[in-house]
Amino acid sequence: MKNFGIRIMASAALALCLILSVPGRTSGSEPPTTGASARPDHVTLTWTGDPATTMTVTWRTDATVGESFVEYGQGAALTGKALRAPGTARDFTSDLGTARIFSATLAGLAPGKRYTYRVGGGDHWSETSSFETARKKIDRFTFLIFGDSQAPIDGDAPFGIWRRTALSAIRENPEARFMVLTGDLTDWGLMQAHWNAWFAASRGIIDRLPFMPVSGNHEHYGSRKAARQDYYLAQFTLPGNGPEGLRGQAYSYDYGPVHFVVLDSQQVEQRQQGDILTPQKEWLERDLAGSEAPWKIAFFHRPPYGTKLNRDEAEIRDAFCPILERHGVDLVFNAHDHGISRTPPMKGGVAMEKASEGTIYLVVGHSGGKTYKDNARKEFHDFFYNPLDQPNYWVLEASEKKIGVKARKVDGTIIDSFEIDSKGTFKQKEQLKEN
Repeated sequence: MKNFGIRIMASAALALCLILSVPGRTSGSEPPTTGASARPDHVTLTWTGDPATTMTVTWRTDATVGESFVEYGQGAALTGKALRAPGTARDFTSDLGTARIFSATLAGLAPGKRYTYRVGGGDHWSETSSFETARKKIDRFTFLIFGDSQAPIDGDAPFGIWRRTALSAIRENPEARFMVLTGDLTDWGLMQAHWNAWFAASRGIIDRLPFMPVSGNHEHYGSRKAARQDYYLAQFTLPGNGPEGLRGQAYSYDYGPVHFVVLDSQQVEQRQQGDILTPQKEWLERDLAGSEAPWKIAFFHRPPYGTKLNRDEAEIRDAFCPILERHGVDLVFNAHDHGISRTPPMKGGVAMEKASEGTIYLVVGHSGGKTYKDNARKEFHDFFYNPLDQPNYWVLEASEKKIGVKARKVDGTIIDSFEIDSKGTFKQKEQLKEN
């Protein structure tokens, strides 16, 4: 633990340097600013199309920039043969003022190739970064899952723990193809200073590995009430195949043999918007019925089988679980409680024997520093662990025949590890003693 403590201190020092340079952060009587400038920042990779032949890039500038581009090409460096794709602009007004968000989807890319790129124009360009397209035929792949990264921006260096967790996961799993964060990216999602700090801590991460986020309840919190997670939706470009009126909040995509579904479980925060669950249920039925993928995995923030005492997400469980189970969704990953748990395969609230007979629900812990002491094993859990000492992340390896799942602490300790195969066999591997 001594070495772990030293690494935490080093990470905090790095994060402090990041926050002191966060655009828009002011001191004394200086008026707040958006933090944006003519030089692009907040560069993020997502998918809105085929991962083998497209990549979507999103970035931010100040509102004076009229046009901005992605300059890209195959290989380890940009050359005179680099291509240019114009960014589509949208103005985004936050509590700190108006900035300009650009996005461009690069199409016609070659499968399984490394591309180098930068964004900007004229005298104002981002640093170069790179990404790799998916192979046309994917036999096996690895991806990463993270729980809540939220952090305050005053006092301790903000989001330094999140940065350290993400970098540790990527360093230990260089073969990872993309990453998912299951909600509560920030602590106050309607305050732009929090997003500026989060993006600063995510620099060099989400501009290199495609980032497919999930919205959480904290994306709705801030100095004003909002029916939707406005700042979250404005700053990420996500698949637009979800239900009408909820585009970007719910969506799906395919990678290799897996169909992924993202849902919005924040009905509590969006009562004034009306019922967000019924349109998602109708869309989810159609989406899952239309998929022939060997595996199906779902993500949403609030857990139907959670770990926190005196908390029960019955509304979400009743809305989503019957549909997920009816369509054979294999794994569901949730966050919100900051604990780690796994159910047996569930169907209609009943534990089943084989993995193929039900859906396994997992709560993923936390990638930031926030913990809850009032987490506990409940009657529906096969495994429970409260990660009070360190943040954690998950590594999934998927092929047509099996999926391997590991939860790891930042120091590499395996918390839980198991496999399920296409015959419905569940195999427990390494596991920590429950606490």
